[in-house]
Amino acid sequence: MAGCATPTADTSPFVVVAELDATGKVVRTWREGGTPLAICVQKQIASSALSPPPRAPFFTSFELSFTQ
Repeated sequence: MAGCATPTADTSPFVVVAELDATGKVVRTWREGGTPLAICVQKQIASSALSPPPRAPFFTSFELSFTQ
């Protein structure tokens, strides 16, 4: 995800929600926030595999905000 950040990135808060299958594969994502950073992070999460969840389908969210 480091490739998503740039020195001038719009760091407005955003949320990415992911649906996982029984193996931890991300099968669907959606987001709240339309900045280039949010879109890039969503793409990174969509192509990831996470730990197997306790049940499927399993939904998790990634809520990112940046403060100075």
